[in-house]
Amino acid sequence: MNLLQDLTIGTFVSRLIAMLMFSGVLGGLLAVVARLLGDRRPEYTGRLTANPFAHVAVPGALLAAIFGMGWIRTMRFDPAQNRWGKAGVLVVALAGLVLTLATVPLVDVLRRIAVDVLPPTGAYAVVSTLIQYQQVTVASAVLNLLPLPGLVCGAIWPAFRPDREKRILRQEPILLGILAAAIVAGFVANPAAKLLPYFSGLA
Repeated sequence: MNLLQDLTIGTFVSRLIAMLMFSGVLGGLLAVVARLLGDRRPEYTGRLTANPFAHVAVPGALLAAIFGMGWIRTMRFDPAQNRWGKAGVLVVALAGLVLTLATVPLVDVLRRIAVDVLPPTGAYAVVSTLIQYQQVTVASAVLNLLPLPGLVCGAIWPAFRPDREKRILRQEPILLGILAAAIVAGFVANPAAKLLPYFSGLA
């Protein structure tokens, strides 16, 4: 609860913006990788875009704004179209997360440019948001490695058990609710502070 006491409006807003950025990057990359492997289901459902509002999940975004990590709206894949079949769905999930993590060191460059180009007040706001993006991205990417329905790597379950896809869909909100409760209670800690120095030279 100390985290909630220390949470400011500025931090909440910058994390929310960061989560929107993360949603657009991760969602867009997942759809691109799926398309490259032949799976057009994300494209047909409007997910082949960097528009964050096509990917953002409101509960996941709010959780990220408060606790610094969350999830995007579930993306559905079709292993029958993927040239690597069911295993290709796991490849898409992992590749999307890895490529999203690869943007974290690139943001260091944007932070330096913002400091050099923008006036102090504007630079502070932009840099703060970029730092939050790096932290939210690292924490959320690690969180989404969990093979839980509703998270990115949870996409393997409908792929490997298509006969239970509807049942899995019904279970997603319950499982994500349990995960959210675990984060709020402190049972799932934010790993950004420990892991970010491995991805950012400015951490």
